[in-house]
Amino acid sequence: MGRSTVTNLLIYLSTVFLLWMPKGLSRAEERGYVLADGKLTILTTEGFGKWKDVNLKTKLSVTKIEIAEGIRNIPTYSFRELVRLQSVELPVSLETIGGAAFFRCQRLSRVRFPANSNLKVIGAHAFRETGLESVSIPVSVKEIRNSAFRECGRLSSVIFPEKGVLEIIGEWGFSQTPLGSVSIPASVRNIKKAAFLECRHLSSLKFSQGIGLKRINAGVFSLTALDSVEIPESVRVIEERAFSYCRRLQSVTFSGFELEEIGSFAFAEAALRSVFIPASVQKIGSLAFLDCKRLRSLSFAEDANLGSMGKAAFYGTGVRFVQIPSSLAVIDAGVFSHSRVRFVYIPESVVAIEKSAFSYTRLESVLIPKSVKLIGDKAFSNCSRLKKVEFASFNAPEKFGKDVFDMCLSLTAIYIPKEGKGYRSSNWEKYERFIKE
Repeated sequence: MGRSTVTNLLIYLSTVFLLWMPKGLSRAEERGYVLADGKLTILTTEGFGKWKDVNLKTKLSVTKIEIAEGIRNIPTYSFRELVRLQSVELPVSLETIGGAAFFRCQRLSRVRFPANSNLKVIGAHAFRETGLESVSIPVSVKEIRNSAFRECGRLSSVIFPEKGVLEIIGEWGFSQTPLGSVSIPASVRNIKKAAFLECRHLSSLKFSQGIGLKRINAGVFSLTALDSVEIPESVRVIEERAFSYCRRLQSVTFSGFELEEIGSFAFAEAALRSVFIPASVQKIGSLAFLDCKRLRSLSFAEDANLGSMGKAAFYGTGVRFVQIPSSLAVIDAGVFSHSRVRFVYIPESVVAIEKSAFSYTRLESVLIPKSVKLIGDKAFSNCSRLKKVEFASFNAPEKFGKDVFDMCLSLTAIYIPKEGKGYRSSNWEKYERFIKE
């Protein structure tokens, strides 16, 4: 065989190889992904976009996804509603999982994060309504965004790394999941609204020592099965409904000296037995302890700075004895209405007792100090056991509302200072027969 013939043969074979073998590789590289036997491998960043053009039948055949090394981001909506997807393998290089990336992949039960992961952000709704049973958050993750694991109906375990860098758990992040316990690492600075709302199996909550958390945001642990909770020393505000409707919550401990505010409905309908309000608290919101029927003991620090106790704050509680702190000027409307209060001490700091403040209670007697200038409508109405009322001031309150002592069926005497003035005005007329000097 001549040299020219050999040369021609080599050229022919090379051409065949270039047209055949690399052709398949070229198609995969051009597509940026490979799909075979239910396994989808994303090879390049461009592959995410081209994958979206695949027909629905082909998409629904995917049972496993693997992301190639070198890829840093999974775009939003990349794999949503792949109803047969069961497992996902993520690369070390990955830094961001985009919003709703695996949304409603209802059979997705396993996601493998590599040990040395560079993942920083888990996007909003990323794994919402998936079949995940457990999740171990990589050490590198700084933020879990809104609703990332919301409504994962089988998610019973989540592990946050104790020595990680996680700072933010987003709104509704793990809400409506069957988590049994949660340990919040010291790195966390913000647990956003409703993050663990309606986790009805959540019975254990632990905050790591040294945590710098400043607020427990609205509804974060509402409708959970917690039986006790210790508020971290760093917390300044417990927002509205933070622990509302936790009907197994028997104990709350305010461990630090930073807490300034307990928000509206914060502990509504909890099973609390006793509550001690520390000196740092300046405001208790309206209905904060609404219908805590098992709450028997309520006490305030001797050096209390409480300036505001909101409307109906202790409405319907089981509190028997109340010593109003001397920092309080106004006893707001309905604060202890429908409670089991039998005795109340009202200090000289109080200038106003608003409407229905003690209505429908079990008070047996009450001393109104000289400082009180206003008593609102029905302030003590329907106190069926109230027998005796005593006013310390020589002058009647400047404003004495309507029906203040209405339906106090056991009332036998209203004591006023001898020759006291102003106790014969129109709103007092119905009580004249009880007035004694």
